[in-house]
Amino acid sequence: MMTMNKKKTAVEWLEIQFDKYTSGGVNVPNDKIFKLTEKAKAKEKEQIMDAFSDGEHQQGFEGEAEQYYNENYES
Repeated sequence: MMTMNKKKTAVEWLEIQFDKYTSGGVNVPNDKIFKLTEKAKAKEKEQIMDAFSDGEHQQGFEGEAEQYYNENYES
């Protein structure tokens, strides 16, 4: 039986990244935290847009996934 690699949520990915940098009591520099959180935000945006494109919510919505994301999640 073939197993598929499970995708990680943005939060799960970020948690793994922090664990890598903090093992052994090492402090994570603020610039590294900023870069990791920006990457996590990009991953989250991609996951939301993928879910929108794949989901039933697309029916009846005349926009694109990017438009949906911007209208519902961008501040």
